[in-house]
Amino acid sequence: MENVADRTRRPFVLDEATAMLSRTPAALDTLLRDLPDHWVSAHEGGATWSPLDVVGHLIHGDRTDWVPRARMILEHGEARTFEPFDRFAQLTVSA
Repeated sequence: MENVADRTRRPFVLDEATAMLSRTPAALDTLLRDLPDHWVSAHEGGATWSPLDVVGHLIHGDRTDWVPRARMILEHGEARTFEPFDRFAQLTVSA
């Protein structure tokens, strides 16, 4: 029988990642479009995130982390270290 931990460890395949990531906007649109604001902005309390927070995190990450890191890799290879990413910045940016 296959080890459960081995099921999540596989090499990165760009075409597979692109296929999955390209579906994300449509999936989120289908899940969230036309919902009342109180459903989209509600969270479960404490440090949990609302759907709005999650989408804000994805947008903020694309703009300030993923795209700049991809450009850095293309321009400098492994010669430069990534800037730290603020995983919670969308909470203040979208306020």
